[in-house]
Amino acid sequence: MIRQIDPRIPISSVQTMDEIVTDALRQQRISVVLIGGFALGALLLVAMGLFRMISGSVVRRHGELAIRLALGASPQAMLRLVLVEGPLLVAIGMLIAIPGVIAAGGLIRGLLVGVSPWDPLTLSSVAFAVLFAVIACYVPARRVLRIEAARLLRQG
Repeated sequence: MIRQIDPRIPISSVQTMDEIVTDALRQQRISVVLIGGFALGALLLVAMGLFRMISGSVVRRHGELAIRLALGASPQAMLRLVLVEGPLLVAIGMLIAIPGVIAAGGLIRGLLVGVSPWDPLTLSSVAFAVLFAVIACYVPARRVLRIEAARLLRQG
């Protein structure tokens, strides 16, 4: 087409508009992928920390839990007792983190293309990720069901 208009015009590096836009957004996409990777790593660290904290709490409370079992508490009630602790800690952490999320949303607004920092889909995926952290509490809570009250009370 250009050659038909003027054959003397040099043509080099012809690109479609999609290629130009893709090249222009490449750095921003790399930044978003890195931020997403770090966020996933942070989520895994939170889940591992929560798991360790609840697990340590169960180990420290073995005596108390054994006494409750010996006095007639059902294993399911004991499981609920331990499972309430993890989501409560997650809820407290979320209340503390909300101002940070709002501030960070304002800071990363320039990196986001075509999406708001407070996009409903994004926020619902974060809520799903928090659910993942709460699930990390389940394994230590299951250890409560393996407590042998008589044996622990004899050792104590």
